[in-house]
Amino acid sequence: HPDIIAISDPAALAHIHSRKAYSYTKGAYVRPLIERLMGRTLAWAEGDEHKRQRQALAPTFTHDSVRAMDSQVRGAFDKFAEAIREHIHNSKSVSTNERDKGSVYIDPMGFTSSATLDVIGSVGFGYDFQFGASAAAAKIKKSWAGLTTAGMTLAGGFIGPLVIRAFPFITDLPVEAIQAQGEIRTLIRGLGRKIVAERKAAEDGGEIRGNDLLSNLLRLQDTELRDVDLILDHISTFCLVGFETTAAVMNFALYNLAHDLPMQGRLRQELRDFVSYSNTGEPTYDEYMNKLPVLDAVVKETLRTHGSVSFADRVALEDDVIPLRFPVKHPKTGAEVRSIAVKKGQTIFISHMAVNRSRAVWGPDSEEFKAERWLAAIPGYDVASLNLTGVSPLPPPTSLCGGWNGLDTFLEGPRVCIGMKLALFELKVMLGTLIKAFEFLPVVGPDGKIQTMFSATLQPFVAGRLDEGVKVPLRVREVRE
Repeated sequence: HPDIIAISDPAALAHIHSRKAYSYTKGAYVRPLIERLMGRTLAWAEGDEHKRQRQALAPTFTHDSVRAMDSQVRGAFDKFAEAIREHIHNSKSVSTNERDKGSVYIDPMGFTSSATLDVIGSVGFGYDFQFGASAAAAKIKKSWAGLTTAGMTLAGGFIGPLVIRAFPFITDLPVEAIQAQGEIRTLIRGLGRKIVAERKAAEDGGEIRGNDLLSNLLRLQDTELRDVDLILDHISTFCLVGFETTAAVMNFALYNLAHDLPMQGRLRQELRDFVSYSNTGEPTYDEYMNKLPVLDAVVKETLRTHGSVSFADRVALEDDVIPLRFPVKHPKTGAEVRSIAVKKGQTIFISHMAVNRSRAVWGPDSEEFKAERWLAAIPGYDVASLNLTGVSPLPPPTSLCGGWNGLDTFLEGPRVCIGMKLALFELKVMLGTLIKAFEFLPVVGPDGKIQTMFSATLQPFVAGRLDEGVKVPLRVREVRE
C-alpha cells in the first residue's frame, strides 16, 4: 500500500481532526464494519449527519450529566472490590513468600469488564447486568471475546485489514468471521427493544422519566431522533464502545501500578489522606476530577502509554495541503518539507499510540509508564519527594497535539470522544476504590511479563504465549490497617 501516508505531526493532526474534520472521512472499508457492529450511529456518521447526531447526544455527556451518574459508577466498583475480596478468600493458593506473602494470583480482565458493563447498563438504559452474572452479560462478553480472539490471529489482526482495504466489497460476503461482528449489536438491540416497550408501557402515554441515555433519547424521539432503530443502535454503540475500551485501560492501569509499587504506594497514601482530612469523606465527582494529583497523573500516564484504540484511517475527500509544525527532509532531494500535498482519495494513517509514545516528543523513556513526569510539572508539588532519575519532563505544548492533555487518545475537534468525561470518572473511581483496599503485585519471572497486540482494542497477553489468549497476570492481597 504505497499510497498510505502515516501522520504524527501535531499541526497535521489538528488539520485533519479539527480544522477540516469533515474533509477527511473513514475509509470505504471501515464504515461497513462499523455499521455491522454498531449501526449508523455517531461512530459511523460523517458530515452533517455526524453534527446532527452529536448535537442530540451531547447533553447526556456533560459534566452535570456524568456527575448525576455518581451512584451507578460507585456501585459498580464497590461490587468490583467485593468480588476481589471474595476471590482472595476463596483462593486455595496463597503465597507464603516474604516478597508477596498473603497474595493470590488474579487476572483482572473478567472483573473490569463486568464492572464497566454494569456502569453502561445502568447509565445507558437502566439495566442491571449483575456484575457479569446475567445471561445477557454472559452473551455480550462471550461474543466480544470471540471478536477479540479473531482479531489477534495473523489473518484477522494483520492480513485481514490489508485485504479489506484493498477489496472493500469483501465486507458484504457471507464470511463467518465478518458477519459475526454484528452479533453483539443484535444482542443489545434485542435487549433494548424489550426495555423500550416496557418503558413506554409503564409511562402509559405520559412523560418519559429517567436520567439514563435511553430515556434521554426517547424524549428526543419526536424531534431530532424519530427512528427507534437508530435509538437502539445508539444504545448498542454506547455499550460496545463504553464497556470494553474503559475496561482495557483499567487492566493496564492495574498492571502498571503493580510494576511500580512506589507510585502505587504514593497513590494509596493520597487517597487515604484525602478521606482522613476531607469534609466530604469519599471524593465527590468534582474532587475525583480536580483534587487528586497523583491519581490524575496515573490516569494520564496510563492513557498515554496504553490507550485502548491504537489507530485510525482517514481518506481525503478533496485535494488538500496538510501543514507540518516540524519540517521534515525530502527522502530524495534532502529539501525541507513544510507541508504535504494530498489528492482526493488519499489514505491517511494515524497511529494514536505512535503520537503518544513518540521518542522525539516524550524522550528516551517514552515507552515506559512514569507518572512522575506529570507530577513534576505541577506548580507547587513536592518535587523533592519524587525520584526523577531517568524521567523525561513533559514536552512543551508546542510539541503536542491538541487533544486532552496533549494526547491523541480521545482525538480532538468535532470527533473528540463524546464519552470521555464518563470514561475518566470510571477510571478514577475504579483506582480510588481498589488501591485503598488492595495491593496489586507483579507476577515475578516470565509468567508475569506481558506484550500487547491490537485487536478490536489494545489487548495484553503473556509474552511469547499468544496462543493462551488475552491475560493480565497479577497478584493481589488486602491492605491491612
